[in-house]
Amino acid sequence: MSIDLGVLVTDVAEIDSLCDMASKLGLVGLAVVGLQSEPFKLVSKNLYVYSRVILHGKNINSVRKQIDNVRRKAMIVSVPLRNIEVANWAAEDKRVDLLTVDSTQDERLRDTTARLASTTNTYLEIQIAPLLKSTGLNRSKILKSYRESVRTATDAGMDVVLTSGAIQSMGLRSSVALAHIGILLGMERAYADSAVSSLPISIIEKNMKKLQPGFISNGVEIVHKGDER
Repeated sequence: MSIDLGVLVTDVAEIDSLCDMASKLGLVGLAVVGLQSEPFKLVSKNLYVYSRVILHGKNINSVRKQIDNVRRKAMIVSVPLRNIEVANWAAEDKRVDLLTVDSTQDERLRDTTARLASTTNTYLEIQIAPLLKSTGLNRSKILKSYRESVRTATDAGMDVVLTSGAIQSMGLRSSVALAHIGILLGMERAYADSAVSSLPISIIEKNMKKLQPGFISNGVEIVHKGDER
């Protein structure tokens, strides 16, 4: 089973073809930016669509205000790697699921950020669309950036997930295709497989628990009278 946590389609009219393509590729879930208000929705027998929010901000206060408003409304919350202060804050905040490598920026994942993220189970996200769409020198630069970020993350114990970064249904990729790109980025085959399957699924499972009534924090829940065992 595989879930694509990085679908950037913003056109509601695209959702049907998106889900149809996902089913053909064997995906069981898509995290889509901005197309629904609820955290998750079962759209067919074997396919869920999850709500994803990308937090943009030039400083920590700006991003913090946003996450306070969206965390319980979104299944996936991500922050682009653009500013070291914001990145380090996001790496330490357990409400942030993903730090996304931004192919348009020179900012790289730093070892300090990766080590902070490894303690909070914040994952590095690599979106493959920018790599596949680029050519020549630009592709070489993106490939180098992605490889360096993957190496920095894994050396520090920060897990990595691979996503399509699709902006339309034809941009979706099967888990096998994503895993092959992971190998190109320096991952071992077993790790590349987990980066498109077990790791994304574990994020969804963790966040589903957080959405349950009575959840306070990991390992802490409100027990109502009559629930005692």
